[in-house]
Amino acid sequence: MEEKELTNLQEDNKSKSFDLFDELLKGNTSLKTCIEGILFIAESPVSSKEIAKVLNTSEEAVIDIINQLEKEYIESERGFILRKIGKGYRLYSNPSINEILKEFVNTNIRTHLTQAALETLAIIAYKQPITRTQIAEIRGVKNDSVVISLVNKGLIKEAGRLKEPGNPIIYKTTDKFLEILGITSISELPPLKLEN
Repeated sequence: MEEKELTNLQEDNKSKSFDLFDELLKGNTSLKTCIEGILFIAESPVSSKEIAKVLNTSEEAVIDIINQLEKEYIESERGFILRKIGKGYRLYSNPSINEILKEFVNTNIRTHLTQAALETLAIIAYKQPITRTQIAEIRGVKNDSVVISLVNKGLIKEAGRLKEPGNPIIYKTTDKFLEILGITSISELPPLKLEN
């Protein structure tokens, strides 16, 4: 392909993508696109009634499209599925690739957590609820910045304050922590092996 033809093709593709973006901005999008977008950003299950209200359409139309999407995702072997949870709907990773996703998450979390953060997280997981001072006593070093980093990553959270002088904040792990480990409760953590 000659350079001029390639440039024309690139310009044509660029204008098509801007045309689509302009249509989206004007609100000329399909109901299916809107529903899929809502489900994509939802952090918890969303009811068909909520979606219908936001899109100013009937709940029946929403349910019909949700059923289409659910079937479409399964038939096209996507990396995610649409599930009904309680009275709502949410996108989830495809269970057929759970092992691959667990490996990715485990590799990914190790990449982004320092050794100090991993140690601190393990202490909190096994000793929770726990204060920064108690963590420092176990680790033998000050850990304020590590605790703040773990809070910012959503792996631990404040769980109240101790009723003692200074009212120190106590910390515990979050649901995100459990989700990353693939467990439903702290009781599923492997037992500690203490060295003599």
